[in-house]
Amino acid sequence: MKPLRWITLITLIAVSFYPFFAFAEAPPKPPALVVTTTVQQKAVAKTLDVVGTLQFERFTHLSPEVSGKVRKVLIKEGDRVKKGDPLFRLNLDFVENEINTVQKQIAQIDVRLTQAKKDLTRYEALFAQEAASEQEFDNMRLSMNDLECQKATLEEKLQLATLKKRKSTIRAPFNGVILEKIADKGSWVAPGSQLCLLGGTDDLYVKVPMAENLLGFSTSGKSVSVSIRALGKTLQGTIAGFIPVADAATKTIFVKVKLPALETTVLNMSATVAMPAGKASTMTMIPRTAIVTHQGQNLAYTIKEGKAAPLPVTIVSYVDKAAAIAPGPLKPGMLVVIDGNDRLKPGDSVQIIPGKK
Repeated sequence: MKPLRWITLITLIAVSFYPFFAFAEAPPKPPALVVTTTVQQKAVAKTLDVVGTLQFERFTHLSPEVSGKVRKVLIKEGDRVKKGDPLFRLNLDFVENEINTVQKQIAQIDVRLTQAKKDLTRYEALFAQEAASEQEFDNMRLSMNDLECQKATLEEKLQLATLKKRKSTIRAPFNGVILEKIADKGSWVAPGSQLCLLGGTDDLYVKVPMAENLLGFSTSGKSVSVSIRALGKTLQGTIAGFIPVADAATKTIFVKVKLPALETTVLNMSATVAMPAGKASTMTMIPRTAIVTHQGQNLAYTIKEGKAAPLPVTIVSYVDKAAAIAPGPLKPGMLVVIDGNDRLKPGDSVQIIPGKK
């Protein structure tokens, strides 16, 4: 048979079997593995998202306790430091010279004291034998006392010089972040001169403006949700009272929400706080991890006949790791997906698996 006829025959066979290949069913998609929990009800208060600013409870314009020229700068703006860390070092040439001089003077006094004690011992024996006058003996004793007083004075001077040396290294008084570096290498500084501005990182809080009529709901010790978008963080803060001065124009009062320590801290950075704005009432609660966003709408996946079914939710407030939602299609007692929902599509088959403990 000629090659052309072979090609024609193979083509006809392939065409005749095409419908079977074209319409063969694809293997079924395996069910998505998800973790679920039950929608619950809980008595919570409504909240209002209020934008506040990050503040430091403790500030200090660090100053030296002694005068001198800055020899070394060990920090820069934005550095985080721990209590006791060296920040600046002053020139120690004069202090070192003073310490060396005083130490030599003390050594000379010690030599004279040693000799004076020997002489006094000898004069005591002579005086006992009436071989020396009382005046000579008294003069010898007073001379030794004078040397001892001179040594005590020099020792105090040495302690002061040593203290100056220790104070020539300026250290951080508490854990913090360098907000501003003012002095630089070569600057002459004295007590009262500003070296740097240090903000304490162990006492962070958000300064939140609240209307007078809502202040009563901001109870000290209450936990609230704080979102810092610039850092991509959502954390729990604690209401720690308020600043007792109302804004004269807006009549708002600033509430202080204490924060845990953060790796990155920026003064006046904005933070959104879910502040209490009403009395507690029974509301439907779901974990925050149950919420997914699609085209700007908040959804939560439940399960219907083994398949993923998204339902719209309206968030009323956040409480710790949960969200209170307004009445809607998602009811208490229903299952809601809390893990694996980011990969789901409406109608996907699902298989429930145990969650991590």
